[in-house]
Amino acid sequence: SDAEAKAKALAARSARLLQEKRTLHAALLARGIKTRSTLKPPDLEDATLHLSPDPVDPSSELRFPVLFLYPLHGQSDFVKSVSEKEVLGVFWEEEMLPLPWDERAEYKAKEVEMYAEKDSSGKGMVKVGRKATVLGFLGGGKVEVVDEIVRVFVVPKARAGEWVESMKARAGK
Repeated sequence: SDAEAKAKALAARSARLLQEKRTLHAALLARGIKTRSTLKPPDLEDATLHLSPDPVDPSSELRFPVLFLYPLHGQSDFVKSVSEKEVLGVFWEEEMLPLPWDERAEYKAKEVEMYAEKDSSGKGMVKVGRKATVLGFLGGGKVEVVDEIVRVFVVPKARAGEWVESMKARAGK
């Protein structure tokens, strides 16, 4: 019957989604990537942390939504999907520059520092090396991916010290 066919299709879809979720969890675990969900995750629409091309193959490539934050200017850029193999500094230079709001041209290739929060407490930053791949700085378990989004703070080199000190002061160190 029609109802049975619909029920079967729904069950198959549910089983597939569960398998995709388990495979993604296994892939993150195998790569040493820490993740955490909050009670109120942002609505990312179709931007998701996922395996590509095959969401049920843990050896497929992990793809992350990435939020580039420019704390000294109150600006941000959101990229829906960045490969774990991407060199983040190069990706940023090629895809984000020039920044339309950067009137003083402070954000230039090779003249920025990138940081990621160790965890959501805001206590502690990890410097993201210019040549680090996404997996390279997430895979050590030092950085937490919260609500499936990789958050990267981008600061001009000339002002990085000042920003790091302000972050330490805010964290109470």
